[in-house]
Amino acid sequence: MRTHLCLMLILLAASGFAEDVTLKGGASIQAPLLKNDSDAVVLDLGYDVLRIPHKEVLAIHEDQQAVASTIQVDTNRLYTMQAPDRLTTAEAAKLYAPSVVLVKTATGLGSGFFVNEKGYLLTNFHVMAGEKHISITQFLQEGKILRRVVHKEVEIVATAPFHDLALLRIKEFDTKITPVIFEPEENIEIGEPVFAIGNPLGLERTVTEGVLSQTHRNFGGTLYLQVDASVNPGNSGGPLFNARGQVIGVINMGASGMEGLNFAIPARHAKYILDHIDAFAFDAANPESGFVYPDPPRRPGKFSAEQKNHKSGVPTKP
Repeated sequence: MRTHLCLMLILLAASGFAEDVTLKGGASIQAPLLKNDSDAVVLDLGYDVLRIPHKEVLAIHEDQQAVASTIQVDTNRLYTMQAPDRLTTAEAAKLYAPSVVLVKTATGLGSGFFVNEKGYLLTNFHVMAGEKHISITQFLQEGKILRRVVHKEVEIVATAPFHDLALLRIKEFDTKITPVIFEPEENIEIGEPVFAIGNPLGLERTVTEGVLSQTHRNFGGTLYLQVDASVNPGNSGGPLFNARGQVIGVINMGASGMEGLNFAIPARHAKYILDHIDAFAFDAANPESGFVYPDPPRRPGKFSAEQKNHKSGVPTKP
């Protein structure tokens, strides 16, 4: 079914139609609009017509040049890269907010987001560092009711402390969601609009908007994205989106006491970890995924107190 849909999208995208219909599942169809009422949207496919229930339609963009950028570019086992047509912040938030979760431990809370429908999600390493018991709270919109689903069977799959990223998995996950999509290529510019979804102070699915203030901000030899979108404690681990609803970063820190000075890990680091998951596999015996830096050699002729005591025959504590 998915193959047939992709083929259909490719044919439609190459035909130069005017209307662009975005579905709640993330797919986009370009075709002339024959009918649009409260019940359904009817599209002209040329050889047939397609009736789509209105409840499955996220948005309709009129007078748009059809492009093939809506077609899935690449998929691996853990995440999807896709280049959709533009979405407004409100449309993208409605589509992807259910994929943003609350990550809670005994010592604090943060945010995370699903990268696929199998229950795999990304968050910051510092959100769950040193913790064994992690719970994930989903927020599912059912009509006018926001239902909270708490998952307590959570597995730590991979950790990358240097990049402050961690991959978790909810065991026996069977909830239908629309996972986020990543931008295929890092094509970002200073000044472009961005928005973040997270749980600042536990306030679920909070959306904040701003611009990309800097694309290469160096801290400790690591480059970060700088944004002026409001970020607070609890946003850590949440996704940073561009104007087309693609994930371009993972929120991880802000300047204490400063407004509009916040930072995100570039999405390329997250994709690299997901592409090389075996190299970052979590080791329960070493939750820090150990970096060990031995002390530099001492200058010749200089002895530590322990060495001096040992040399003089004075016993030392084990």
